Amino acid sequence: MTPPDIVFIKVVIAFVLVAGTGMTTFWLWLRARARGAPDLSKFLDSVREENAQLGADLSARIAELEERVDFTERRMVQEREPARLPQPPKARTPV
Repeated sequence: MTPPDIVFIKVVIAFVLVAGTGMTTFWLWLRARARGAPDLSKFLDSVREENAQLGADLSARIAELEERVDFTERRMVQEREPARLPQPPKARTPV
């Protein structure tokens, strides 16, 4: 074998190694991409459910607070008779 033949064989071997590594990397990347995407629909459903539950809880609490404020306003507006001190007896004058 002549030196140019040996160089040619070395270049072919290097090309095959580099191309094989590149193809393997590309194949692994495609495989990871295909299976790496998590299922976000389950996560979104759980977040939406939790959001709805918190919204309902907040609505109930706000309604209760509104009732308490209304009750307090009604109590403050009610007309109460002021407490009166007892009247001293009237002095009788002779006529």
